[in-house]
Amino acid sequence: MKILYGITKSNFGGAQRYVFDLATEAKKKGHDVAVLSGGKGVLVEKLMAEKIRVIPITEMRRDIYIGEEIESFFKILKVLRNERPDVSHINSSKMGGLGALAGRLTGVKKIIFTAHGWAFNEPRPVWQKVFIKFFVWLTILLSHKTICVSEKTKGDVEGWPFIKNKLVVIYNGILSFDLTQREDKIFTVGTISELHRIKGLDILLKAWSKFIKKHTAMLVIVGEGEEKQNLENMAKKLGISDSVTFKGFVDNARSLLSGFDIFCIPSRSEAMPYVLLEAGFVGLPVIATPVGGIPEIIENGINGILIPCEDAETLFSSLILLAEDENLRKRLGAHLKASIQENFLFEKMVEKTFNLYL
Repeated sequence: MKILYGITKSNFGGAQRYVFDLATEAKKKGHDVAVLSGGKGVLVEKLMAEKIRVIPITEMRRDIYIGEEIESFFKILKVLRNERPDVSHINSSKMGGLGALAGRLTGVKKIIFTAHGWAFNEPRPVWQKVFIKFFVWLTILLSHKTICVSEKTKGDVEGWPFIKNKLVVIYNGILSFDLTQREDKIFTVGTISELHRIKGLDILLKAWSKFIKKHTAMLVIVGEGEEKQNLENMAKKLGISDSVTFKGFVDNARSLLSGFDIFCIPSRSEAMPYVLLEAGFVGLPVIATPVGGIPEIIENGINGILIPCEDAETLFSSLILLAEDENLRKRLGAHLKASIQENFLFEKMVEKTFNLYL
């Protein structure tokens, strides 16, 4: 088959890893593969290193600019007319909407849309949520099938008209990966995240400002994003800069998980975060919020700790609990690892996804 993957941004978050994994696997299986991507970021570099053809759309960005959206749409339309793929597998809201419409206009046989989360679940004004919901509905309607990465993702939209039969749940899957050797023995709490408001890292810093008064430890935040300066300023204002490290972008960031004792995901919105699967895969105890598909992975008190969103006090007490109970950390981490290895296999994700292409 000729398969064209599409995605709005070319950084290397969870959606980009998903596209990279599927594209490389499709190429291994002998398919003709190309990736249509906004920007020229890390995803593009990694794909080119694997000798996968990349078609950049430099005008496409996450934020909405009407003139650029129109220009991007006609570029996608032109690419589809030239490439004539058997399958157009689109990812993320903007590429999804523009790509689904362009795919229908050019007669693509199979348009598959993967929902990595819904923007209407983010903290936004009501009018924006209504606007976004309409275009999400339209994207699903125009696609032949929509992959939801969690039952919660599916449940958010399955009651909408005319689309229920288009929805299918396929969990993300991961392969084993290498870890760096741990050098620093200081107790370390870590997270790997895009530095965006929905990730709740401000809540983590508030909790950390109380935790660090009781324990000698380091907080390591790996990732880049628009909130980096605000978070660094917040750490200074709270007087915790000496115990917080902002590592910025790190290639193959998951290899750093070996340096953490606890992993935190205090997000305000998620779908099915890869980084949670990766932290669980290496047996880390996890503190997370019950948003999106996270409760489909974490059972509170059994294989992790779930805390309410926006609750720095409960995050603080959970950090204290885990820091002072090594046996609990080991038990939660071991149970989570077993669950990830059983339910989130890469081979299972690939098989179910490629079956939709047929």
